[in-house]
Amino acid sequence: MFGHQEDYLKLIAPELPEILLRRYRLLRRICFSAPVGRRTLASCLGVGERVLRREIGVLRDQGLVRVEPGGIYPSSAGRALVAGITPYIKSLLGLTSLEERLLGLLKVQRVTVVPGELEEDEVVLWEMGRAAARVLRECLAPGMVLAVSGGTSCAAVADMLPASPGPEGITVVPARGGLGEIVDYQANTIAARVADKLQSRYRLLHLPDSLSQEAIDMLLAEKRIKEIMDLIHSAEVLLHGIGTAEEMATRRGAGEEERRRLREKGAVGEVFGYFFNASGEVVERVPSLGLYLEDLGGRIKNTIAVAGGRKKAEAIVAVVGNHPRDLLVLDEGAARRILELFESREPSSGRRPAPVSR
Repeated sequence: MFGHQEDYLKLIAPELPEILLRRYRLLRRICFSAPVGRRTLASCLGVGERVLRREIGVLRDQGLVRVEPGGIYPSSAGRALVAGITPYIKSLLGLTSLEERLLGLLKVQRVTVVPGELEEDEVVLWEMGRAAARVLRECLAPGMVLAVSGGTSCAAVADMLPASPGPEGITVVPARGGLGEIVDYQANTIAARVADKLQSRYRLLHLPDSLSQEAIDMLLAEKRIKEIMDLIHSAEVLLHGIGTAEEMATRRGAGEEERRRLREKGAVGEVFGYFFNASGEVVERVPSLGLYLEDLGGRIKNTIAVAGGRKKAEAIVAVVGNHPRDLLVLDEGAARRILELFESREPSSGRRPAPVSR
């Protein structure tokens, strides 16, 4: 009759899962935002200050948080609890079974779904970063070259990567040139931060990503540029984000005419200067410096894609559908939206979106 412990819990105490989730989200918010005040917490979580005061009192009495004049802080026990209870929370929310369903639909080797929706709670970005950082550590081996792309998701991975030595001889490089965006989200900046956390060396590519093919050919004739490009192309582990076509066209400085052309071609996602339609077909390519799609099937042993938000669901399906990724980290919102896309398209078209072959 009941297949899981969660079923028994809901039957005998139907109010407990809701209480557990509320306190988990509160404690998680404190862990990522400390020091934080009650008013800020109440606003972020959408609860009254009276309710919040009671919940914080419970966490304080259990030794999970400290309430000080400067704000509320998590204790070491509180941080450990958030990390340790996450697998149970995922099971309670049905995310474990959701991961298994996406594993079959997207045909990636491993899917990690973190609780929460990024578009409703920015803390989910740091949870994604922590999950991806854990996966990244598992992929590293002595002497490897690690390539990282730019963007907010990869920046979150750099932020959440624990500061401890990585395997000996690791070199971190940017996967692409710069996009002229906020410096904290540049691939060069993220590569340097990851290298600092791993206590490893790094090499940077001080060039813009979007260049004419003629300019790229001229630059590659320069010895120092060729050396760093050869190093990038020798990467065995790749960490990258996934962008929507509209977002990435804007970041690349595309004009209204270019964006209109992309919309007409049905572009929904972008990675490495390649724009994809909903079926995973490349509909546009911007000449640029860095890794290319064909590199993913060569020397690279592990490709980790990190992306979140319901608005990126179609882009994720399109990009992963073009070339399977080894590991995918996303939030609950994107995961559930991807499932909705498959369920809505399959009956009408007779086929699944973005078919994948390995």
